[in-house]
Amino acid sequence: MIVAHKFAALALAGILAFAGLTGSAQAAVIDLTRVDFEFDGSPWTLGWKFAVHEPVFAHALGVYDSGQDGLADSAQVGLWSATGGEPLATAIIPAGTDATLDGFFRFVPVSPVVLTPGIEYVVGSFSRGELGTSFFGDNGAVDPRVTLIEARYSSEWAGFAFPELTDSTSAGSALLGANLRIAPVPLPAGLWLFGGGLVSLTAWARRKR
Repeated sequence: MIVAHKFAALALAGILAFAGLTGSAQAAVIDLTRVDFEFDGSPWTLGWKFAVHEPVFAHALGVYDSGQDGLADSAQVGLWSATGGEPLATAIIPAGTDATLDGFFRFVPVSPVVLTPGIEYVVGSFSRGELGTSFFGDNGAVDPRVTLIEARYSSEWAGFAFPELTDSTSAGSALLGANLRIAPVPLPAGLWLFGGGLVSLTAWARRKR
């Protein structure tokens, strides 16, 4: 029975890993490798519009940390449908270094949101008094599951708000600002049923022990 229990635990761990819920599959969508210019982004919510090529979970939201040494003040981050309305997810990134640093961004987890192909999304951040990079262009890489459509920003002095504004020069770029982490949507139902059977096997083995 102990062997069965260990097999079930290992198999479940393998399923989770293969589903992309652990490890490097949770990388930031924009990997900023070089900082070309910074400015004080405090009057606006800074962000970008994007689409995905396959279903993914957005499971963490982040904000730019200029010196990679902690935030001077807390920041608000939101994820919206590109049509606006209420955010699909929001997060407050605390001041200091408590939030997880990934490259030039600090992240906190959010309840996972499924992003689907055929729908466009906007992510944006508001951080009063903090620095945000200017247009993101060739100074990094974008996750291949994502198409970066255009930079977005809110009305001046609007505070934390949906970034509804753009201009003709922003195609394929972003205002950072915000970032997010994504992971693949878990395996098809049949494989999860297999995983559920392993859970049952584990419970049965425990009862026998």
